[in-house]
Amino acid sequence: MKINARQKDRLGRRVRLLLCLCLGLTLYSAGSAFPAELSATGTRVTVTQAVSQATAPILEMTAIASPESLQDFARLTVGKLSANPPFTAWKNAGTKYYPLGPGTHSWLVNVMNGEQRIGYLIITAKEQGGYMLSEYGAGSYGLPYSLQDLHQFLVQQELIPSTNSGNFELTALYAPLLPVWKLTIDNKTMYINASVLQILPWSLDKAEDILHAKSAGTGALSSLNTGLTPLPVYQTGGQDNPYADLLWLSAPPLTPLSGDKFALALASGGSLAFQSSGRNEAYGSPFMITGCQSWGLYTSGTSTATGSSAIVYAASGPGGQRYLPLAALQDSGTLHTLTSEHSPKLGSAPGEVSFRK
Repeated sequence: MKINARQKDRLGRRVRLLLCLCLGLTLYSAGSAFPAELSATGTRVTVTQAVSQATAPILEMTAIASPESLQDFARLTVGKLSANPPFTAWKNAGTKYYPLGPGTHSWLVNVMNGEQRIGYLIITAKEQGGYMLSEYGAGSYGLPYSLQDLHQFLVQQELIPSTNSGNFELTALYAPLLPVWKLTIDNKTMYINASVLQILPWSLDKAEDILHAKSAGTGALSSLNTGLTPLPVYQTGGQDNPYADLLWLSAPPLTPLSGDKFALALASGGSLAFQSSGRNEAYGSPFMITGCQSWGLYTSGTSTATGSSAIVYAASGPGGQRYLPLAALQDSGTLHTLTSEHSPKLGSAPGEVSFRK
């Protein structure tokens, strides 16, 4: 009986050893099949991270060669803006050029510090020849055409599938005053405000009408007049959210303002609201204006433009990061005052911002 018990014990140990060997081989095989790009690198990779990294849809824009005349205008504009905040980081910065549809009439120029985006210009071809500066802005986040912001928005809205098995087509477009993403997923097309990310309620026909609208080009910096220089930016630090205080809805629209009166209106109220009644989705409005920058021919040591009227850009949207031509805003909609108890002034004082009518 003792001999039989010993034999059974030895047999049991052999069976358990064999099972352990089989289990080890199975785990080794599974580990070798794990994607190489997600193999251990000193950090823990969760299952959720593995799935999202391996199957996330790819959203990208491709930089292409651009006309030399466009690059010359962009370099000159970047150089002039870099003299004052918030653009001083643009000194010696690089640029990347991306076509904006429809028809490549506009270009997105990303201002780059190495691989980091620190600002942008949107430059549009004029029917009369040359180019105009449609808008510009500085910063490393919250700018139009951010692929990172777009991806986060699509995931949050559950608009992209969990795997890249679908068919994706992403196109960057530009309508007057409005950056747009056109995204097609499995033959379904949607249009998205590429500045403040929102799905636009556009049919294909409506999108065609808005995207093919022509900008007059008046009141914008032109490549045909390179003698203009920018004054330092004036920022009020006022309310930049049109929904935080709706008092502007009850304010009557302002009559079109010249540059000096525009600056005074900003200084007195801290913010101005822009809207386009019945066409807000065509311009991404309503939004707030919390500052401005003037371009003109200035005599040394003064802020008064000589000769023709100064060209004024309104610091618009969240943080006042988008500088849009004041003339284009007043042609497209109306401005409304927002009276606030506190209007902190940043940058130059209102008295230093003088524009000749």
